[in-house]
Amino acid sequence: MRRDTSLKAGGRGAARLALGLPAGFAALTLLSARVAARRVVRPGPTEERFLTPWEFGIPYEEVSFRTRDGLRLRGWWLGSPDARRTVITLAGYKGAKHHTLGIAAALWRGGADVLLFDNRGRGDSEGEITTLGYLEQLDALAAIEYARTRSDAPLGLVGYSMGAAVAIMVAAGDERVGAVVADSPFASQRELLRAHLRRRIGLFSLPFALAAERFLPYDVREVEPIREVERISPRACLFIHGGRDTVTDPEDSRTLYARAGDPKELWIVEEADHCGSYFADRAAYAERVAGFLERHL
Repeated sequence: MRRDTSLKAGGRGAARLALGLPAGFAALTLLSARVAARRVVRPGPTEERFLTPWEFGIPYEEVSFRTRDGLRLRGWWLGSPDARRTVITLAGYKGAKHHTLGIAAALWRGGADVLLFDNRGRGDSEGEITTLGYLEQLDALAAIEYARTRSDAPLGLVGYSMGAAVAIMVAAGDERVGAVVADSPFASQRELLRAHLRRRIGLFSLPFALAAERFLPYDVREVEPIREVERISPRACLFIHGGRDTVTDPEDSRTLYARAGDPKELWIVEEADHCGSYFADRAAYAERVAGFLERHL
């Protein structure tokens, strides 16, 4: 009899364990998803040492302006005498203004006023979170407003990665933007995040992604450049992508190019990685971007 009782007790324990496994897995998934969502919106560390326009021999002003939701953003204004165009550079996810200084210097030397700035939560700007292109659209709009107070020359946006996605979405709704250069953009934030999760955790990536999206303080479905890009035409778009990019898929630029209206250009630099086309050949890159903006602004 003792043996039978022991077996029954063991069976009940095994049943409880089996029933508890799905609940435990779900709890672990939710906890992990919450941590992942926090990582998405947490700004990266602020760099203390970086180059400024001074190292390039470029006169510049330290400037600031406010977003519609009240944050003060800070940047650099590179004023060019008798500027024929104005260009705003938009840094990537957790990037900062100095990351776009190379192309900004080249465009300034070509006769453009250039505004470089830190997105919310980055560099010298205010803000506690980054949203991979959702609230950063407010930052880009604030930069456009500021640039218009300094110059009425035709205006273009040059964006990188997240900044490229922001440039597309903002230009689609703001006709003050006359041309867009989008380097390494993603077509959909939701698909971007899910692709990264598939590579990391495989089979369970979809339920994990659905859970993580619920913890984000914004709707990832609102960050969809692919839905907006066709509204930019008849203003011009240049899409640039490294053929070896493993952060944003080169197919995203091809898809955005296919969806965009004319005039448009696509440049795939086969040997380049993420946002690496500039570094593959700085002179050729600067000439290509400057020429595009000269033709369309």
